[in-house]
Amino acid sequence: MPKKVDHDARREELVLAAWRVIAANGIDEVTIRDIARESGYSSGVLAHYFKNKDDLLAHALRLSHTRIRKRYDAEVETPKSADALKAILIDNLPMDEQRDLETRIEMSFWARALRNEELHEIQQEESETLRELLRELVEKAQKDKAIAKKHDREEILELLGAMIDGSACTRSSIPTACRRSAAAVMEFALQLLK
Repeated sequence: MPKKVDHDARREELVLAAWRVIAANGIDEVTIRDIARESGYSSGVLAHYFKNKDDLLAHALRLSHTRIRKRYDAEVETPKSADALKAILIDNLPMDEQRDLETRIEMSFWARALRNEELHEIQQEESETLRELLRELVEKAQKDKAIAKKHDREEILELLGAMIDGSACTRSSIPTACRRSAAAVMEFALQLLK
């Protein structure tokens, strides 16, 4: 009797192997053979689940975004809008092993997305999703007087987006940088908006 395979679980297992290879070697150095070796499966198994390397990379990026959004869902349940906003901002920083991995994966995709329309669209969708979430939280924080209404919401979003990207890049590219300071910088920015 043939062994039953959970194809969704296998696909995720292969994508997680791709994450590890991307994080270790960078996205441009990733090969199907490397991912197969990391996963413990043959290249043929990968070919069964993904059309090609770009299809596998798209799945890897989507899975990363899906997992991050699940955390966001829990974080926005925080009763105070300012606390929910702070939680989302800090969640975007490589403050632990998982978020460091996600940040390195995300950053690896930035340059490749400039040359790959599908990856670019995935990145754009996720960027807009985060921006809309931040917009809602900033609006609530302004209503709750945690952020002054005198500040333009779109300018706040630009500031927070730049801080997320800048802090994430610094923390990922300079491993010895103090990880606590990124969260403190985010908190300081929110204090300035009062």
